[in-house]
Amino acid sequence: MRVLVIHNFYRSENASGENLSVLDEIEGLRNRNWDVEVLSADSDVITDGDVPLADLAIRPIYSRRSVRRVRESIRRFRPHVALVENLFPLHSPWVVKTLHEAQVPVAAGVRSYRMLCAKSTLYRDGAACRACLTSRWNLPAIRHGCYQSSPIKTAPMALSLALHRSTFASIDRYLAVSDYVRDELIDAGFDAERIVVRPNFVDDPGPPDSSPGDGFLFAGRLTEDKGVAPMLDGWVRSEVWRHQTLHVAGTGPLDELVREHADRGVVPLGLVPHEQILDVVRTAAVTVVPSTWPEPFGRGVIEAAARGRASLVSNGGGVASLVDDGVTGWTTEATPDGLADGFRRAADLEAQRRFGDAARRRFLERYTRDASIGVLDRELSVLATSGVGHD
Repeated sequence: MRVLVIHNFYRSENASGENLSVLDEIEGLRNRNWDVEVLSADSDVITDGDVPLADLAIRPIYSRRSVRRVRESIRRFRPHVALVENLFPLHSPWVVKTLHEAQVPVAAGVRSYRMLCAKSTLYRDGAACRACLTSRWNLPAIRHGCYQSSPIKTAPMALSLALHRSTFASIDRYLAVSDYVRDELIDAGFDAERIVVRPNFVDDPGPPDSSPGDGFLFAGRLTEDKGVAPMLDGWVRSEVWRHQTLHVAGTGPLDELVREHADRGVVPLGLVPHEQILDVVRTAAVTVVPSTWPEPFGRGVIEAAARGRASLVSNGGGVASLVDDGVTGWTTEATPDGLADGFRRAADLEAQRRFGDAARRRFLERYTRDASIGVLDRELSVLATSGVGHD
């Protein structure tokens, strides 16, 4: 069967777990004998200045180019079903309307809160934010400049979300990346019967090394929402730095803060390519994900679990659902005191080994390619053969 995948790739300068997950699922579907055509847009063209500002202002609402490409694909490729991923800012939700006009059922991968929030995070100024969920035109987002810290850039995104509420509601299947995202969709009024939880996956690297890892690893953007500051504060308070190390891989606004802690067992690694970071994950005993925003998932947690490594994570958002506290890792409040306690508990060498083994077993049960692509294959097949159509 034929599936049309539509995705707006994030800028290459930003490490994107969503980009990696989309590429993984395309390969996974092809391995299951799906004929896959990909309509992609690349946000690098914005950075390069290849898209006029006037065009950027309208594309989140109606992208003439994407609509034309979808119509051409429908005529030539004749998809049985479509899978839409990130549609902003270059595709626009109008492609869903175009697909339904041609009686092509649509599934949507939901790996963020983009259908609900112009910033896609439900997080602002260091705290959870749901102000736009009760605003018809998403005016709080514009007022606060939630998209790229600019009211002007936010306005088209906010308007698109407002105008396309019915478009999002018409999608035939929502593939939520975690239980937490599913619950957020339901709370926002989406049809629970059309929501299926399908976690991301990573490929099985094979049995873990027999030798245990050493110390802790944080890998991600060095930003406020990733919990870098409370993590470093908690690390110092924990006193664990006196006998273990915390490697920090990534770059961002808090680079200097990380370097300031180099005398307290913190090892700055800078930006590490993804294919190399997996080797770093293997050498560490515990991966740390201290996010202060409600992350929808946590690819780093399952990458660690695949390699038999436990994780210490904040207890909010979808990332907390990936860790069974005291079994496959540790969950804690994303505060300095909470993380200090978490580091102390996670510093136990015997627990690191035992929880790492349990994390590996959990990975094999839930987060392998076969498990995740199996759900995607099943749901797309149901839609493709259901004769779903929309007026």
